Amino acid sequence: MFAVLRASRFYPLLLLVATGSTLGLAPPFAKLATSAGIPAIAFAFWQYGLGGLGLLALAMLSGARPPLGRTHLRYYAISGLITLALPNVLVFLAVARIGAGLPSIVYAFPAMLTYAMALGMRMEKLAWTRAAGIGLGLIGILMIVGPRSGPIDEAALPWMLLAFIAPVSLAAGNIYRTRAWPKDAAPLALAAGTLLGAAVWLLFACLAMDLFYMPAGIAEPDWVLAAAGLFACLSFIPYFELQRVAGPVYLSQIGYVMAATSLAIGTFVFGERYSLVVWLAVLVIVAGILLVNRRPAQKPA
Repeated sequence: MFAVLRASRFYPLLLLVATGSTLGLAPPFAKLATSAGIPAIAFAFWQYGLGGLGLLALAMLSGARPPLGRTHLRYYAISGLITLALPNVLVFLAVARIGAGLPSIVYAFPAMLTYAMALGMRMEKLAWTRAAGIGLGLIGILMIVGPRSGPIDEAALPWMLLAFIAPVSLAAGNIYRTRAWPKDAAPLALAAGTLLGAAVWLLFACLAMDLFYMPAGIAEPDWVLAAAGLFACLSFIPYFELQRVAGPVYLSQIGYVMAATSLAIGTFVFGERYSLVVWLAVLVIVAGILLVNRRPAQKPA
């Protein structure tokens, strides 16, 4: 069955949906954790730490033990920092001072920035279909989060600019993971190393900000942390496989799928109601993803 899926032209699309939908489940867990008094940075540490340990166990069981050479350790450290740890810290600092609405816009831009970086580094050739698809996704995200954000006042501007470093970091992470992918390394091993690398950086941030949280046992917040770690583990299995088979630009659309997933959860789980504009935005995002997935017709031999 898996061989058939890998041979399908829709294999990257299936991986994208699987990755984005499971990652899209993280915000509800984060909301539950922070409402229970767990700092967002501490939540991210436990999410990636537990998820990384789960991936490490799976990698060991499957014979894909993460290599510990200098090149691999550098990959785990840099990938964990710019892919997960740094964006989390930057957005946390911004949210703490200007609220959650404005910084949420920054997650609309990694796909476009990744494509621009890939073009600049000649990892991709300009394809108008792909560019249009990524542009449609960006428009869809801005249609969803833009009206919620409100105007930017002068006092909030420095923190908003700080938050905008996050999508640059995410885009750089997309490029780095492809360019620096260690030779013959298994996706599962790299996923485990990256999550554990991110957890180490986030631990330093927790200690520096005096925001560390230690689970006390079986209280409700601790079950939330365990569930978030489980979904992080499940998310990054297809995440690194998608990176391997489709490259950084295709992978960068994960944020679009995450946004659509969050809306679906809000509707069917929490009973939230959204305007027609929001659902039109979802259609725009889906159209953009399908455009990026489209392949040019092959010339007959």
